[in-house]
Amino acid sequence: MFRGVLTTWPGRLVAVALVVAVGGGALLASRANSQPPKQELRTQAVTKGSVTQSVAVSGSVAASGQTKLAFKTNGRVSALYVAVGQQVTAGQALATIDATDLQNALQQAQQNLKSAQLSYQKTVQSAGDAQRTLEQTQQSTQNDIATAQQNLAKLKTNYTTAKGNALSFGPTIYTDLGSFQGNLATLKTSVDVVLNDIDNAFRSGNLGLNEQNDVKSAQNSMNSAYSPLSSAQTLADSVLKPSIDDLQRALDNIGAAIAEFDAALATGSDTSRASADFQRAMSEYSLASSRLSGAIDSVNTPLGSIASNVSAAQASLNTANTRTDTNLAKTRTDLATVLTSVTSEQQLASATKSKISQAGTALQTVNDAVTGSIANAQANIDAAVLRAQQSVQSAQTAVANQPLNIATAQTNVDNAATAVQTAQANLDAATLTAPSSGVVASIASAVGENAASPLLVLANTSALVLHGTAGEADVAKLKLGLVANVTVDAVGSGTRMTGRITSLDPVATIQQGVPVYGVDVTIDLPNASVKPGMTGTANVIIASRQGVLVVPNLAIRSATGRRYVQILKDGEAVDTDVTFGIANDTVTEVTNGLAEGDLVVLPQSRSTATARPGGGFGGPQVIGR
Repeated sequence: MFRGVLTTWPGRLVAVALVVAVGGGALLASRANSQPPKQELRTQAVTKGSVTQSVAVSGSVAASGQTKLAFKTNGRVSALYVAVGQQVTAGQALATIDATDLQNALQQAQQNLKSAQLSYQKTVQSAGDAQRTLEQTQQSTQNDIATAQQNLAKLKTNYTTAKGNALSFGPTIYTDLGSFQGNLATLKTSVDVVLNDIDNAFRSGNLGLNEQNDVKSAQNSMNSAYSPLSSAQTLADSVLKPSIDDLQRALDNIGAAIAEFDAALATGSDTSRASADFQRAMSEYSLASSRLSGAIDSVNTPLGSIASNVSAAQASLNTANTRTDTNLAKTRTDLATVLTSVTSEQQLASATKSKISQAGTALQTVNDAVTGSIANAQANIDAAVLRAQQSVQSAQTAVANQPLNIATAQTNVDNAATAVQTAQANLDAATLTAPSSGVVASIASAVGENAASPLLVLANTSALVLHGTAGEADVAKLKLGLVANVTVDAVGSGTRMTGRITSLDPVATIQQGVPVYGVDVTIDLPNASVKPGMTGTANVIIASRQGVLVVPNLAIRSATGRRYVQILKDGEAVDTDVTFGIANDTVTEVTNGLAEGDLVVLPQSRSTATARPGGGFGGPQVIGR
C-alpha cells in the first residue's frame, strides 16, 4: 500500500510525517506515565543590615586656595628669606622691610599720646574749676541779691520814717501857728498893762521931775509899739491865716498821694500814677510852705520893732533917776514880761519856719522814694536775680559740659593709645611671616624695591580639595555639606579619608558631548602622602539606613513596570509584591512585604539552569540558602 507512495517525493514526505507523529505520540504517552524531575532553586534569607546609598565623584586633588601676603605699611624690602616654590611652615619669616619710617611713626604716636594724656588732665582740672566757679557764682549772686534786697528794705525804712516825720510836722506847725496868733493878742494886753502901770505912776505924784522925763520917755516907747503890734495882728489875719490853710491843703494832698502809693506798693501794682499825684502835691506844698514862711516873716518883722520899743522903755526906767524908785518896780517887771513874750513869739516864728523846712526835707526823702528810688531798688533786685540766673545757668552749662569734655578727652587718649598700639604693631609687622604651611607661589618685589601688595602668594597645601564631576542624574541628589568617603588612587583604597561637598557648579559644562557639573569635596584631614594633582574618588553619601531588612539586588525581578521578589513557600517559588527603600550596588532596603528569615529566590546559575541528564525540567529543588 505504501510502496507506491514512497517512490515519489510527496509520498516520502507524508511517510516521514506519519513516522514523526507516531513517534511523538508515543513519547508523550511515555512522559505522561513517568515522574517529572525537580528543579534546583538558589535562595538567600532576608536579614537585617545597613544600606548606604552614595554618588561617586571622580576627579583630581588640588590645594584649597591661596593666601596673599602683604606688609601692613609701605616700605622698601630689606630682606627676602624664601624663594618661589619653597615649602614653608606656619610662623616662618618670609621677608622684612626698612623700619625707619615705622620707628618715627611710633615715636610720633607716643608723643601724641602724651599730649592727649596732658590734655585729659587739664580737662579734668577744668571740670573741678567749673564746679568751683559754679559754687562761687551761686554765692556771689546770692550776695548781690541780698544786697539789693537790703537796699530796698533800707529805702522802705527811710521812706516810712520820712513819711511819718513829714506828716507829723503838719499838726505841730498848725499848733505853733495857732499859738503864734494867740500870743499876739496876749502881747497887746501885756503892752496895755505896762501903759496902765506908767499912767498909775504919773497919777501917784511920787515922781520927781527927772523921773517924770524918763517915765514919759518909756511911755512914748510903749505907745510906739502899738503901731507894729497892730500891723502884726493885721498881717496875721490877712496873710498868715490863708497861708496856713494853703499848707494844710497841700499836706492833705500829699497824704492822699502817699496812701495811694502805699496801696500800689503793697499790691505790687504800678506806682506811676501815685508818683505823679505826689509830685503835684509836692509842688503845691513847695508854694504853700514858701508863702507861709514869707507870711511868718511878715508878721515877725513888726515884732522886732516892738522888741526895740520895749527895750527902749526898759532903758528909760533903768536910769539913775528911775532905777531906785520902787514905785516903778511893777512896771519894770511887766516890761520884762512883754519883752519875754515878744522874744518867745520871735523864737516860735523861727521854730515854726524850721519845722516847715524839716517837713520839706522829710517830704523830699518821701518824694525820692515815691518817684523812683523804691522802684529803682526793686528793679535792681530784679536785675540782680536775672544776672544771677544767667550767671548760674552759664556756670551750670559749663559744669554740665564737663562730662562730655572729659569723655572726649578720654576718647582722644584712647585713640592715641590705639595709634601707639597700631604703630607698634606695624613696627612688629616689619617682618612678614607665613600664617600657615604652604608653598611660595610668587614673589612680587625684590630686595631694595618698594614692597608690592601683595608681596608673596602662598599656596595652602594644608587643606586639599578633590575637584570632580557628576552627571545630571546624580547632581540632583547632591547638596552642600554632604559627607563623602574619599580615596586617592596613588595611596591606595586602604587609605580612606572623609570630606564634605563645599561647592556645586550651578551650570553644566559639556565634556565629550555629555553635560557634567563640577563638584568640590574638601578633604577634612588629608593624608600626608596625598599631593595636589593626584586622582581620586569621593563617594558622597546621600542616604543611609541602619538595622533595616535588606535583600540582594539579584533577588529583585521586574515585569511590565512591576518590581517584586519570589519567596520560597512549601518548596515553591511564589511571586511576592514588596515595598523597597533605598539601595546601593549590592542590596536594597525592604520596608514592607517581607519578614526577617524569609527565603528569597535568586536567579539560577548557568549550570543549574541546564536540564539534568536523563530528564527534562523537573520541579523546584532548594540547593542553597
